[in-house]
Amino acid sequence: MSANPTISIVITCYNYARYVALAIESALSQTRPPDQIIVVDDGSTDDSAQVIERYADRIAFVRQANRGHVAAVNRGYAASSGDIVLFLDADDALRAEAVEEIVAAWDSRCTKVQFELDVIDAEGHHLRRFCNYVEAYDTAQIDREFERFGTYVWPVLSGNAYSRRYLDALMPLGVKRAPDGYLNTLAPLYGPVRVVRKPLACYRLHDSNLNYHGAADDYGRRFASRVSLRLRELAQLRQHAQRRAVSLPSGNLLDHDLTFVNYRLMLQRLGTSYEGSTRDSVFRLWRTGLRVIGQRPNPLRLKAAHALWLTSLACSPRPIAKRLIAARFNRGVPVHRARRKAIATSNGTAAADEQAAQPSA
Repeated sequence: MSANPTISIVITCYNYARYVALAIESALSQTRPPDQIIVVDDGSTDDSAQVIERYADRIAFVRQANRGHVAAVNRGYAASSGDIVLFLDADDALRAEAVEEIVAAWDSRCTKVQFELDVIDAEGHHLRRFCNYVEAYDTAQIDREFERFGTYVWPVLSGNAYSRRYLDALMPLGVKRAPDGYLNTLAPLYGPVRVVRKPLACYRLHDSNLNYHGAADDYGRRFASRVSLRLRELAQLRQHAQRRAVSLPSGNLLDHDLTFVNYRLMLQRLGTSYEGSTRDSVFRLWRTGLRVIGQRPNPLRLKAAHALWLTSLACSPRPIAKRLIAARFNRGVPVHRARRKAIATSNGTAAADEQAAQPSA
């Protein structure tokens, strides 16, 4: 790859007429202009196509019948040519210096550059930072975590810029949903992951993408679905690791992942079965969660808050445990409701749905 790599930005849109112009403008306003901007409209039924058409002289506009997010990502990648490809959801937006910073952090060996995101609400008000890395989180730390746990801290799709060399090994994606889970899970197998520890994009949370506001039974179904999806991703990880002669930790990799220890513990308390539930118990998951908390380089107060949450969840009578879970996922304050966007996640990513399930210390 050249010292001055070319950049393609792929924006995927479905019924985001309200936001897609902001995403396109953010790509067009880069201090280091991208070499290519592709917008894929996935069969929108609102005015998205008309909004995108206004930029037809400055972007490549691809239309397809509604086939879902993964199909839109695949279509956008097929139309791209950049050495680096950045996938941007149409309700998100890049900071002006994003491409410049990505190129500065790039090297020809890496699979991707990942960066912080500013989480914003529907109107663009700042909520928090995501992933909010601990100090000195870098390639070396990712390598250590991946070797020890089979996972690492990574952001959602809009927080990554991928190498074409890496994407060519995996595309087109055959997963049904959550393309970032698959791409980010496998990335360390194929080369170094670089980190920019400052926000280069805005990740928008709004009512249209909130999935965990409802009854406790709904949580159970959604949590169980997330566990199954993650198990598929980890099965792919083991297959790719075997092909590349890379050793992974033995046993169930979910046991190294606080997010999914928490999901499974909540499912146990909700009384909802899930894939692998017969091998779990409340006590084992509580003990596993405490071990994972101790292994992670998080501030002491955050470790204490995580431990308190797991202990309260494990020790409370089931009716109270259900109320605790409902309280986490049905916060009435709008800012808190905006924290429940369901996304693919990995160990310690502080994904927005997991933020609702974990303390906010």
